[in-house]
Parts: sequence; C-alpha cells; structure tokens
Amino acid sequence: MDLRQLRAACEARVEALQLPHRFTTRNLCEAVSELRGRPIILRPLSTLGAMEAPCGIRLETSDADLLFYEEATSPLHQNHILAHEVSHIICDHPGTLELDQDVVRAIGFNSTLVQRMSGRTSYTSEDEREAEVMASVIRQLMYRGRELPPSRPARGAESWEALFANSNRKVPRR
Repeated sequence: MDLRQLRAACEARVEALQLPHRFTTRNLCEAVSELRGRPIILRPLSTLGAMEAPCGIRLETSDADLLFYEEATSPLHQNHILAHEVSHIICDHPGTLELDQDVVRAIGFNSTLVQRMSGRTSYTSEDEREAEVMASVIRQLMYRGRELPPSRPARGAESWEALFANSNRKVPRR
C-alpha cells in the first residue's frame, strides 16, 4: 500500500471513532476503550535513554490494554507516543515485540499475563509504519483549526497533570 492509500485508510479508521472536532488524548483513549469494552491503563516508562529500548510499549492482557510511555521526554512527544501505541490497538496489530525479560522487569509486569506486546524501536515493519502514520493523522486531527499545539498543556482535559496525575489510573469509559 502506498503512503497516500495508507493515510486514507488511517483517516477512515480515526473518523470511525466519531471523536469530537477538538479532541484530546484522553478522548482518544476513552473512545478506543469503549470500542474494545476494556480499560486502557497508562503507565510511565523510564528507558533512561537506552539506544534500543522502545519509547512506548503496548501490552494487551485479557482484561486491559496497558500503554507505557517514556517519562523522560516532552509532553508533546509523550502524547505522540500514546497516539502511536493506541494506533496499534485501533489497527489490531498482532504485536511484534519479544518478551525480553529485562523489559518485563523494567515495566514490572508478569509476562504470563501478556497476550500481545508492541514496542517501537524502528520503523522497519509494516505494522510500525501504519501505527506511525495513524499517530500522525490523530495528532493532526487533534490540533486542526489551531495554529500550534501547546508546548506544555497547562489546564483542562489535555493538561499533563490531569492526564497522567496517577500513573496507575484507568481511562474511564464514556
């Protein structure tokens, strides 16, 4: 699939979520959570700048989708990481990341509960390419009609503190 076709397919998937004209990362997670009938749990991840460590990880269990995001980067990059990981869920990607025991220990998760796992360290796979295009579409739609996204959201639904005040917080269903 060429880039134009891929982008059109990603736009159609995002439009099918029926998000409001101006939506937030929280709205996106809520819509996908409702669609899947299970919570999305957001958790910080510290890769400490490791070269081959993913900056975001998606874990799927039988009860929830967990999204890990790099905590040592800007809020805008963190939101993009989350859009990328949510894109794996939207596209129903099978997961391509091996359960490396160091990664499992770093995120503090029981590997026997994991059904699928995705993490981006490069853009070589088709699933990673699709998730990145989808994340770009999401972020562009999120900020349509605005001149520039805020460099650090201050208040309201997109506020960094409100979105990630409790790293074990479940995204509520609508």
